[in-house]
Amino acid sequence: MNKEINYREEAIECVKDSVLPMHKRIYDNYNGDFDRIYTEAYNNNSYTGEVIVPGEVYELSYLECSCPKVKCGMRSCPEQCECSRQSILFILSQLEPNSKFDVQIVNTILRGGDRCTFRISRAAEMKRLIGICGLDCEKCDAYIATKNNDQSLREKTAKLWSELNHASILPEHINCEGCRMNGAKTVFCSSLCEIRKCAVTKKMETCGSCPEKDCCPKVTAIWQNNPQAKENLLK
Repeated sequence: MNKEINYREEAIECVKDSVLPMHKRIYDNYNGDFDRIYTEAYNNNSYTGEVIVPGEVYELSYLECSCPKVKCGMRSCPEQCECSRQSILFILSQLEPNSKFDVQIVNTILRGGDRCTFRISRAAEMKRLIGICGLDCEKCDAYIATKNNDQSLREKTAKLWSELNHASILPEHINCEGCRMNGAKTVFCSSLCEIRKCAVTKKMETCGSCPEKDCCPKVTAIWQNNPQAKENLLK
């Protein structure tokens, strides 16, 4: 991202007097019901909404780039999509100032997509991005590469994981939406991880609820290298 550009400030200036009031009217008309907003209100010829996880995760797709600076030819770099991400974050903060949201770029036209899609997650959902063992999926390169459709990071991660695991891991294997989330997972997460297998067998959401966690060699090995993982489960 071009560090000389303050995308947050640009985004606020762009939407505060026009786009924000429109979203406020929609929000009020639907009594703040995001599930209805993303299925009913956010569906027209310009953009579409989708409920991924009711009450928690949503996607908003623009059928064409709506950035004024891109439309007039002032900007054309993919980094400009950060301005759109920041505008969504700002609007959400104004609609629900006491809530916390995360917005991720799924794909954009400037990045080669056929539309601009952003995934919106409430704070409750972000907790689900803590893996079964306690590791934070949001910090995993496979997750980041998937969410940002970053082929370069996929290739870099595949190379590193191949070396670490003495196995042939290809870039197309690096697709994961989170250990405890529905959707794509790496082969390791979906079928090879012994911790995940154990949790599924015991019908436990995470290792944090297992009475044997402190003497389990599998998960304690993770915690020894990453103490924050254990703290994540005990919060």
